[in-house]
Amino acid sequence: MSITGTQWKRFAKCANLVNRHASSLSHLKKEMTSRKLPDLYDDCSKIRSDLLDATLHDIFPGRRSRTGMTRKFVPQPYHLVYFNPATPLSSLYPDGTDPLHSPGVPFTRRMWAGGDISFDDHLSYKASALFRCNEFIKDVEIKGNEGDEKIFVTIQRSIGYMAKTGPQSSMDLDPITENRKLVFLRERARPFDTTAPASKSTKHPHKPEARLTLTPSPALLFRFSALTFNAHAIHLDRKYCEEVEGYRNLLVHGPLTIVLMLQYLTGHLLQRLRKAESNDRVITFVTYRNLAPLYAEEEMTLCLRQKEEHLWETWIEGPDGGLAVRASVRTAENPPIHESGTPLLNSLD
Repeated sequence: MSITGTQWKRFAKCANLVNRHASSLSHLKKEMTSRKLPDLYDDCSKIRSDLLDATLHDIFPGRRSRTGMTRKFVPQPYHLVYFNPATPLSSLYPDGTDPLHSPGVPFTRRMWAGGDISFDDHLSYKASALFRCNEFIKDVEIKGNEGDEKIFVTIQRSIGYMAKTGPQSSMDLDPITENRKLVFLRERARPFDTTAPASKSTKHPHKPEARLTLTPSPALLFRFSALTFNAHAIHLDRKYCEEVEGYRNLLVHGPLTIVLMLQYLTGHLLQRLRKAESNDRVITFVTYRNLAPLYAEEEMTLCLRQKEEHLWETWIEGPDGGLAVRASVRTAENPPIHESGTPLLNSLD
């Protein structure tokens, strides 16, 4: 479903309400949680998954063989490159972000704070299939002292199957339910002080049982931005990052870190399965927090360890070994079964 220019203007108008009420933010939660967001539709084309595979090939070279005509399902969590709003260029904010979830001026600086994903079924590649993503603003929290507030916006997404023609699917649950938490910061009133000391990083208390170090390139960030239809300048324009946002380089996308962590864990589980060290075959749930920025052209290390049966910790360390992203992942030996007898999740892909 396409969104008309009139609808986008309505979203932008709602988002900018706070500019007229800067002295009080008490209205913000009511306005934002009642905001009507458009449903997003996608056919989950296999081509986009293959393009993401090609983008990640140098990081996970041993898994490139998954592409081709044999794959039937969207890998976890590749759904993140689908169901992105087709915002007209004229409706984007100056930094390239869209107004759908924004509190509006002066809270114009957006960051991905964390979230969780429940996998109850797979998304399959079918020529006759169409998927729907229904989303709404679930909660709005305002934190911080007056003049230095941070606005945390939680968006809930439910992704379900619907048929292009004929009767709708008989499935009685949405394959994927996701909560995304975004944080919006005030625009900077003055240039960023690059001489300020960096905050002390936090180390993970345990050593990982597996780790993989990589250096994200600007090309990697550009490709992921393109796949997710994301024009946010913090991932694309180094001069903007340095002079406007005060970052030393391009920032790695929050969703990209989740893709990297879950794909690394998936490969590790597959190795354990082949060695008969574990029978876990599917990922059922992940919850994560972004704790510190990760930058292009700087090393980051994917880490994981098994905490207990069917429960994994996975995290990303920055170049100084400090925690940048931390996640908890639940796995299962066998996929849940639909009442028809069909497995609801595909095995490791």
